[in-house]
Amino acid sequence: MSLSCQSVINMTAIAGLSILNNQYFTTVVDTVIERIVAPHVRWSRVNSITSQRRRMRVRKSWAAFSDWLTDRQFRRYFRMSKVLFHQLVDDICAAVGTNVFKSEQYIQQQIDDNLLFPDQSKNIYKAHHDSTGGFVSGEIKLAITLRILGGATYLDCSLFFEVSFNHAHKIFKEVIDNWIRHPSVGSINGIKYCCNDAAMSAVALQFAQSSWGIICGCIGALDGWLVKIKKPGRRDGVENPQSFYSRKGFYAVNTQVIVDKNKRILFRSIMSRGAEHDSTAFRNSGLYVWLLDNYRDLVEKGYHFIGDSAYAIKSFLHPPYDNAAHASAEDNYNFFHSSSRIIVECTFGEIDLRFGILWQPLKYSLKFNCSVIDACFVIHNFIVKHREGVSTTMNMIDFEVFDEDCRRFYAVNHEIPEGVEGGERDLRLDRNGNRDRGGRPQRSEAQSTAAGIAWRDSYRDEIQRQRLIRPQTNWYRHRNRVLISND
Repeated sequence: MSLSCQSVINMTAIAGLSILNNQYFTTVVDTVIERIVAPHVRWSRVNSITSQRRRMRVRKSWAAFSDWLTDRQFRRYFRMSKVLFHQLVDDICAAVGTNVFKSEQYIQQQIDDNLLFPDQSKNIYKAHHDSTGGFVSGEIKLAITLRILGGATYLDCSLFFEVSFNHAHKIFKEVIDNWIRHPSVGSINGIKYCCNDAAMSAVALQFAQSSWGIICGCIGALDGWLVKIKKPGRRDGVENPQSFYSRKGFYAVNTQVIVDKNKRILFRSIMSRGAEHDSTAFRNSGLYVWLLDNYRDLVEKGYHFIGDSAYAIKSFLHPPYDNAAHASAEDNYNFFHSSSRIIVECTFGEIDLRFGILWQPLKYSLKFNCSVIDACFVIHNFIVKHREGVSTTMNMIDFEVFDEDCRRFYAVNHEIPEGVEGGERDLRLDRNGNRDRGGRPQRSEAQSTAAGIAWRDSYRDEIQRQRLIRPQTNWYRHRNRVLISND
């Protein structure tokens, strides 16, 4: 009496393990049964071993991990205090939703609800907990992202937080694109800022107070920053990679930034190549086009930005005088101008020291490199926003950590030699995206330039009228000078 194939499988699968382990397994006559049963038994054995390994895995709890670190260690790891971290968690959770963020409390609540009220839709949380150690909570995802921004690698994060390094890379990209750069978490909009009279008035008051009332109406300091990147290629849509080779000797993205007196970033443009001049990079931004069309409104309100000598003078942008003679009225104006403009350089230094990922060239695609830079700006603004509410002890920890990181960085990174500019073969585009053939400036640009020159000259004349001059001695040398008595 012959048996069907399915019956043979059902009968032999029960005794499969004993058959495989039996030393007389090779004496089985029916080779067809052997070929059918052996793969099934091997699959069952491998699946059983894999399930046991997964059940043994227990992912770290973020609450226990956070309590294990001191305040100083937490600040070194994640570039912010515990209070600011939990505040950032609340902001992101409110922006993306609790079901997307999936905090540890939310995941535990789903598991508890499944035990009390069994439901098929909630079994996924219990299944993940039993098989893979549970869901990666939102706090762990944010911590992985902050560690990578701080300078860690994916291998370090995978070992530290018990996730695969491939998953750590996916988490980093997800948090950067969908969480940190969410409009509700940190929105940086220069045009929106220029339409907010209250915000501009507050910033102008801070600049006026710090310059002894000389620089009045300044609503921000502008400057360009070269962020190092790997050489872009055709996968990024770049036909001429040399256009990203900066004058400082490395491939970079030219980032235009405007900050206030508290180092808060009011505007950023991350769309220019490293070989582009700062003035050209700012002209290609949307804020410049808006300012050129609405400069009369800012003139009536008495507001303008300040920048270094790389920018052309406009009614809304005042650079210092070029080739000013020593002790002249122009030189005196340049002193007060540079004293107010130095805040943007301090901002770049703080961002560079805070995020160790910027110490080396960014190695991602060109588009994601810009997203990483923007995420660093958003987190920096978040820290500046809540810095005033932090105690003095936490601020001292920040300064100490910055000082240690600065010494450690410059001890292993020597100064990069000067290089040459590239991008001569690239075409320059105008405001409409067409090829720019040069020629005379537009009428609005000429009028804005004339208004800016007259406005800057009025500042110079006021400084001369009040007999304010550049200090003759350096403050640091004067306070630390060794006085020798004649006695």
